[in-house]
Amino acid sequence: MQVRLPVYGLRKIVILAGLCAVLVVAGCTSAPERTLSQTQPKFVALPNGHDPLKPGQLAVGASPGNAALIEGVIPHFERVRGHALNILQLSGGGQNGSFGAGFLKGWRARGDRPQFDIVTGISTGALLSTHAFLGTAADDAILEEIFTSISTKQVYKKRFWLSLLFAGNSMYDTAPLRALLDKYITEDVFKRVAAAYDDNRYLMVGTTNLDYRQTWVWNLTRIAKEGGPENLTRFKKILMASASPPLAFPPVEIDGYLFGDGSIRINLLLIGLQGTVVPKPPMHGPGTIFVIHNGKESLPPNAIRNDVLGIGGPALDSMMTSSMETQLLRSFAAARAHGYQFRLAAIPNDAAIGSNPLAFHQGEMRAAFVAGQELAQRPDPWQKVPPKSDDLPDWALEYLSRPNTEAAVRR
Repeated sequence: MQVRLPVYGLRKIVILAGLCAVLVVAGCTSAPERTLSQTQPKFVALPNGHDPLKPGQLAVGASPGNAALIEGVIPHFERVRGHALNILQLSGGGQNGSFGAGFLKGWRARGDRPQFDIVTGISTGALLSTHAFLGTAADDAILEEIFTSISTKQVYKKRFWLSLLFAGNSMYDTAPLRALLDKYITEDVFKRVAAAYDDNRYLMVGTTNLDYRQTWVWNLTRIAKEGGPENLTRFKKILMASASPPLAFPPVEIDGYLFGDGSIRINLLLIGLQGTVVPKPPMHGPGTIFVIHNGKESLPPNAIRNDVLGIGGPALDSMMTSSMETQLLRSFAAARAHGYQFRLAAIPNDAAIGSNPLAFHQGEMRAAFVAGQELAQRPDPWQKVPPKSDDLPDWALEYLSRPNTEAAVRR
């Protein structure tokens, strides 16, 4: 008896057979072997200020100096700046970086947005960081343009999906993002960042070194100060690397190392935990660590689909949320240790934004931008303590919040 397969069943068998053939061929092809680079990178350090290749030594040229890394970055900058510091930390979040752009614009409209002494960025926060650091109304307009008018075609192009199996390194081609950075990170912008270095202001961006599995922190103000076309290219490659999630976007090669999205390891680049001595009370009164979290305050429970795609997204969300909770708590602890204020802005839970960080959907980005702008113009848009974490009992967070305990400011 002859058995006839339905058309859809036959189609599935053909596709499955084709995939098996592709996998066999792909098994015979691979990317060429690489050797671990021995190049000494310039203007980069581990988060603790040490040399990535010589972790027992302090990095040269990537930090304010040895004294600063001994006493701590915050005391050093208080001394050289002559006032209490305003530090801005910008998190990752993909297309939801539009929230940060909107918040910065709304904050300016409030009239109390300070000039930042130090700005740090990770992932989409890295893409925000340069113009947030420069801080003029024109810079805000550029951020609004970038984060509300672009679409996927200005960020990446889809590759033929089988290319991943033939020594490919990503699902998307990010040539459009490189062109976007060429458009907005101009030689004039580069020179303005260099001028800030002369005023002892710092711009720092974190990337993940995929070869070393480490976070490497780049001093972009120092790179700009050295100047030249090669350093301008390096500046843009660092921003590109920090915002390149592996597999989705290709890694970025710098000095023979491969770099990917900074948020693989940390979603917030902290200032205030460096140093080898106990922090002293602030020299000029309490400064402020401001955090703009380009993500929602919390993720509400939701019945997920019981399939690969339905499970994968929430699993990744859970990992990123846990990492962010830890980073916010550490940022809060750093602020308390130095007698500084902690201020957090995050996307309100009721904001109607998208859930795919790589969608770059103009409507969703505009909604996040407006949510940031409106939040910033509220009478008090800031959260004074980080969200509660399952890993930390309430009493511990309350203890850290006390203004006069040894945990808050140790003499």
